[in-house]
Parts: sequence; structure tokens; C-alpha cells
Amino acid sequence: MLDAISNAVGNAVDSVASAVGDVVENALLRAAEASIEKETGTKLTVCTKDVPDSWKDWMRKTGINSIANEDTWWWLDREDEWGGKRKAALWDERGIDKIVLSIDDDPDEDDSWCVCYPEWETGSKTLTLWFCPRAGRWESSNSWVEPGYKRWWNLGDEIQFGLQLYQLPGKCFYKADWLEDFEDVDPDGPFPFSTKKFARWFQFRHWIIYWYPNAMWGYNWAYTKQPPKLPDGSLFNLDSVLSLPSLPNFEMPKIRLPSLPDVDMPSLPDAPSLPDAPSLPDMPSLSMPSLGSLPSLGSLPSMPDKKKRPKGKYACHGYVELEGLKAIAKGKTLVLSNAKVTHFWDENGRIDTETKEHQRWELACTSEEQAKSWVDSLKESGVEEGELGGCCTVA
Repeated sequence: MLDAISNAVGNAVDSVASAVGDVVENALLRAAEASIEKETGTKLTVCTKDVPDSWKDWMRKTGINSIANEDTWWWLDREDEWGGKRKAALWDERGIDKIVLSIDDDPDEDDSWCVCYPEWETGSKTLTLWFCPRAGRWESSNSWVEPGYKRWWNLGDEIQFGLQLYQLPGKCFYKADWLEDFEDVDPDGPFPFSTKKFARWFQFRHWIIYWYPNAMWGYNWAYTKQPPKLPDGSLFNLDSVLSLPSLPNFEMPKIRLPSLPDVDMPSLPDAPSLPDAPSLPDMPSLSMPSLGSLPSLGSLPSMPDKKKRPKGKYACHGYVELEGLKAIAKGKTLVLSNAKVTHFWDENGRIDTETKEHQRWELACTSEEQAKSWVDSLKESGVEEGELGGCCTVA
């Protein structure tokens, strides 16, 4: 009889199973919304979108658990004087009323390390969180509403990062944010020297500034005389600050350090000194050649190749030394002058460097407060407040 019933209903069995699954998921999403409101004081909608069949059971358990748990919302501390109040204020300002959970089962190779990445545009009320294959390495045994042991991914960093809640006021030990109006080589420009203004992620790591084409995580820390530990739990050290994990095959050139501020930390190695400048060769004769010796048109030099930045979504594009650097805030603009800048270029798969001195940049910050915060942070590491004249320079 059971076989006969099965044959009679045909594909309807699959439809019923799918409908039951949707009902279960909806109940879990409503439970997640209630949990988020309890943790944040914010009433919003949680939904899923474009979840492949192979991920649906994982999403009903681990995925929804990950947005519902209190660990994901630990940072939203409205009583915390060290940044929680500010993050809460920015969260309220964003006015997020919907969180979408989705799956990216074929991310870019550069994002293969990601568990989850956020998608949000300024002004939008919707935050989308994309889980990547790495998130599926394990699955919770129980959903959010079931008894027993549960597992989840802590999505606190992803939410703060995606909604740009990481900014800190005042002086910082580590400071990172988007700075705009950075003039760089235009890869789509018609000429090798074509340039264009971009937004670049500047990462101040207390004694050096790196910049990247995409945002790097984990570098915003209010000023402290006891430096924060490294991500692996080891103590802060100068080598870790100067290292470039995004360029594993690159040896960091020696740099000059400014006078080190009073920071409680293990003894530092002596600051490396620069090699003596090479002597200048004798100037060649400037006598005008005869017309007969002019080259023919056929021997004119060819157009040089356009410079290329290092490949990779998270590859560093260069750094700024603090020795001799001047910084000043002019409204929302951060002016860096007398800067010694080292650019990284891709030369047939290897990293080449180009150093320019006495550079001047005028970079737009997100607010006047943040421009001042950049100056205060740099001053704490030996940078002089002020500016030198001259035109803005380009890469």
C-alpha cells in the first residue's frame, strides 16, 4: 500500500518536504530576529537568499546560529568607553533593518581564506553576509531552537567591518580606514603615464603606514602604552609591525624610525640606518651635437610599458616612513608632506621598489574628526604636525 501511495503522489513528496523545510527555516529566522533584538535593542528582519540545496541544512543550523548568538554581537556595548559607545552610535546611524544570509560557493581565489564576507553600500538599510566554502568545514548538530550543543561562526568582525564601524576617535596605536583622492596609475588609461584618483586603504601600524587596494582587517586600536598582542597571542614587537604578510616573497627594505615614544614593551632592536648615499658621477658634456648626428626617426625609443601594481586583491602597494613626515588636518583632508614613499611594482612576477622623497599627498577622510584622529595618532609616533609647501604628487 505504501508503494502504491508513493507512486500515486509522484513528485509531490519532494514538494511537501521542501515546504516543511521552508516552514522550519522561517521559524528559525523569527527566533534569530528575537535573539538579535534582545542583544542589540534593534528590531530587524533576517532572511536567506540563493541558498543551494547542498547548503540548506547547514544554513538552518550553523548559518542561522551564527547570526543569532550573543558572541556575534559582543562589540555592541553601549556602556563601553573604549569604542563600544561609538560603534553603537554608528550602528544606530546606519539604521540596518534587514540582514540577508547567502552562500558564495565559488569565491575569488584571493578570498579562499574567508569564512564569511559582508556586502553593504553606504545609505543602504540591508547588510548581506556571504558564507564561503570554508564556513562549511563543520556543521552544528542542533539548530538555534533545539536543545543540546550548538556551533556557530562568530560574525562580529564581519558586521563591524562591513558597516564600517571600526573607526575610533582621538589618537590610536593602530589606525586603518579608507582615504580618498589617492592618485595612482590608471590601468585602463590610454597612456603609460595616465593616472586616476582612487580610494585606498591606509593602515598605520605604529611607526609605518602601508596602503592597499582593498581593506585589510584587524588594525584599529585606541592608543595604549601597553601595545596590543599580535593575532597569534604573542607579544607586540617591532619586526611584526614592519613585516608585510601580504608579500611573502618580498624582503622589507631598511627604513629609518623616528624617535620612539614612551611605550611599555620589550626592548627594541637598534633602528637600522640607511647606507651612505652613492657619490654622484661626473656630469656628461652638454655641448650641442651637430645636426648630422641626430638619430633617424626609426631609432626613436618606443613607448615605455605601463607600470603595474602587485597582483592580488590584498597585496600591499607601498608604504610611507614616519621619519621626517609632517601631517596636518584641513577639514576632512589629511595632508601628508615631506613624505618618503616606497612604491611596490610588479615586474614580471617579482616585486620591484621605487622610492620617492619629499612627497605631498592630500587625502580625503570620512569626516573632520577622523582627519584629526589621523594627525593625533601619527603625532604620538613622532610625526610633526604641520606641512611643507609644493604641489600634490602622483604615483
